[in-house]
Amino acid sequence: MRSLFFVIALSALSGMSFAQGPLNVQVGFHGNIGFPVGEFRENFNNSLGGTGWGAGMTMLFNPKMGRAYSPVIVGFEGNYMNLGTDKTRETKYLPQLKTTFNYFNIGPLVRVFLSNRKVGFTPFIDGFIGMKILNTNTKIDNTIFDTINNEESLESLLSTNYESLGYGVGLGFYNRKIRNENESEHSFFLRLMYQNGDRIPYVKRGSIQVDSDEGYITYQTGRTETAMVSLQLGIIF
Repeated sequence: MRSLFFVIALSALSGMSFAQGPLNVQVGFHGNIGFPVGEFRENFNNSLGGTGWGAGMTMLFNPKMGRAYSPVIVGFEGNYMNLGTDKTRETKYLPQLKTTFNYFNIGPLVRVFLSNRKVGFTPFIDGFIGMKILNTNTKIDNTIFDTINNEESLESLLSTNYESLGYGVGLGFYNRKIRNENESEHSFFLRLMYQNGDRIPYVKRGSIQVDSDEGYITYQTGRTETAMVSLQLGIIF
């Protein structure tokens, strides 16, 4: 999944070179802090009280293709968030394991500006709908000595992906600047986003074990809501 986001980021950077106007193409990169609420927080509670962290990107287009200012721009967004890790004790079959619990989403985004100003303080509302993914990735829990001795095991022993419909709405702002008639300067932005969607299967935390007879990895699943509030700080080009 991270490889997919890397490819999208490269595509976005390539697309920036085609921008011919202040709002023809906008590319943004941001950091995420997520606060799961309700059932989602209970099922993914961690040492930070359920708080997740990660990164994301947006690529948005002026539907008028730069010919005129548009109060609405459209495109897509993708996000990654780490929701915590679990450790599974060493057994006669495997050393200690580490499992990361991850959240992804990707899909169309619509941004509506709440001000007609082409420069300066610009608030906006975002609407998102697309695919969300709850992922786990289990690997050997390498130590610092493994890293120093170049003996790290990077192989994934278990990976799960559960997909479902996700949606969200956000409120944010940035200070838009125009360097000259055909070029906009980058600016920082802040956005508060509420995300939810259909109930989705997930791997229960603390359930990943190594079978004592056969040595294979077992786990339990459930279903959960995914209500979450996220705070995002980033930069727009």
